[in-house]
Amino acid sequence: TCPTTIRKLPGTVYILYDVNISEGFNLRRDVYIRMAVFIRRLRRRKRFRNVRLVLPPWPRLYHWHSMGLQQRDLMWRHFFDLASLRRYAPVLDFDEFLQEYRMFGMPAPPYVHVSQVFRLTHYEIMMEQGVFRDKYERITVDPSSVRPEACNEHSISGGALLQQHLLRYGRYNCMRFQGSAGLLEHLLRQALDEDTAGEDDQHDLRVYAVLSAETVLHDSWGDEHFWLARRSMRFARSLEQVAVDFMHTALQTTVAETGVQRPALWELERPKRDARGGNFLCAHLRRGDFVRSRETTTPTLKSAAQQIKQLLRLYNMTTVFLSTDATPYELLELKEELFYRFRFVHFTPESNAQRQLLKDGGVAIVDQIICSYARHFVGTYESTFTYRIYEEREILGFSKSTTFNTFCKALGGSCARNAVWPIVWSEDDDMDNQ
Repeated sequence: TCPTTIRKLPGTVYILYDVNISEGFNLRRDVYIRMAVFIRRLRRRKRFRNVRLVLPPWPRLYHWHSMGLQQRDLMWRHFFDLASLRRYAPVLDFDEFLQEYRMFGMPAPPYVHVSQVFRLTHYEIMMEQGVFRDKYERITVDPSSVRPEACNEHSISGGALLQQHLLRYGRYNCMRFQGSAGLLEHLLRQALDEDTAGEDDQHDLRVYAVLSAETVLHDSWGDEHFWLARRSMRFARSLEQVAVDFMHTALQTTVAETGVQRPALWELERPKRDARGGNFLCAHLRRGDFVRSRETTTPTLKSAAQQIKQLLRLYNMTTVFLSTDATPYELLELKEELFYRFRFVHFTPESNAQRQLLKDGGVAIVDQIICSYARHFVGTYESTFTYRIYEEREILGFSKSTTFNTFCKALGGSCARNAVWPIVWSEDDDMDNQ
């Protein structure tokens, strides 16, 4: 007997994907948007009407330094509201995928058979006679012309997905890939043709995996489709509650006082530009590798403190919430710079039990949520963490002048600024707001 939930899923295609192991949390969120927009469009095709996007387990990331925490193979629901994601695209957490896969009654349980794996790599020469065009091709592995790790199926450089012990895969393809996510449709159709012997198996279940998915470009970056997917990426409610409680106790701010829009469903959000925010400034100051790799644009601690004090005076505020990866010694130095006239606030878990629940990724998200509700925000040049806060504040309804701000290398000097990418609403959203 075939379960009712499975009987209505003929020809189901599961798309697994992963991101280069060196990439951080916030870039991975951007890669998700590329894949979600692609999957939402792909399911309009008859052959892919039952396509599903499988969310890769979070590996231990480079910036997750805390010891004594279980920070491997974390599910997406630890950080995001899956019900919200699913109202945009058909997504499954990895353990949900395993559970659904077993319902098909596949042989050799509990193993999952991945029909083909595609490891994407960039073309060495991207422009042909000055023209960039979408293309892909399988690589015949030649150690003299291809980096060994690029096509090594046992390497985790393209992502840790294949290290999942329940996965078994057939063909491993090393691909040169150049183009947007839409180009993946051609690659998948070709794979389906290769894996289909005839009419008897054309509606069989298929599983494919795309590694190094950050190679894939956005189909339409920054347009209404991008923002629909971005708006659906609401954080887990438990993390939202931690941030709300901290703002209430440490910053004397309630969500109602900030004047932001936060309807129960993201689909009910409408164009807005008059959010007030709490009575505090938020500063996101990257340290760590930025001090070395972006020395010409990253301010010193003293310079950052001077700029924070200038903004506090300008907006007649006395409290700054600092989101940073600074060391405890650097935090102490910053606090001393601001101590006598201004209040310095920084989020840390209130107990070891809370730290175990939040983990490093959750702590960073709480920081982002709090910064999203600030009266004024200033971030770090070229930081993806800063850009995610920009996006969140655009959704909540803040003005561009209180959002798209960047620390300068030095107070009063020439300053490289982050690009301004305002939210784009659909025509239906605009009409409903009139």
